[in-house]
Amino acid sequence: MSGIKRGTFAELDGATVFALARLRQAVFVVEQECAYPDLDDYDLDPETVHFWVEGEAPTEAVACLRVLRDRTAGGGVADGKGAWKIGRVCTAPPARGTGLSAELFSEALDFLGPESEVTLGAQTYAAGFYRRFGFTEEGEEYDEDGIMHIEMRRPAT
Repeated sequence: MSGIKRGTFAELDGATVFALARLRQAVFVVEQECAYPDLDDYDLDPETVHFWVEGEAPTEAVACLRVLRDRTAGGGVADGKGAWKIGRVCTAPPARGTGLSAELFSEALDFLGPESEVTLGAQTYAAGFYRRFGFTEEGEEYDEDGIMHIEMRRPAT
């Protein structure tokens, strides 16, 4: 496996887009049995940054996530202000429990910096993972596509 990579959609080549889409489909749609439109316009947004770790082949990703502006938290994309949101966090089954997800998540938080407020919609069972990075739960659990979630936030420092 190679190191953590990152780029906007415009910076990604076709093999990388394929690898990220295939991993997200394998985890969210197939493994979690959740039929929903995983690919969305947020992937294309010029401010969205994709982070991933390649597998043995360039068409294989073993972990990925994306950071994008949180349009619900105030500030707008055009003015460069407002909170960030981390989403589409997933790891291939063989790479789970290796610390790779924590390394990838740390890299994304370092990229955003401590001065950035960051939100995410965590699958409830994974809330403990995000607490390790300073996130706290907000509000009530909610059902998203048949999977229980909770909003979480890490305030800016």
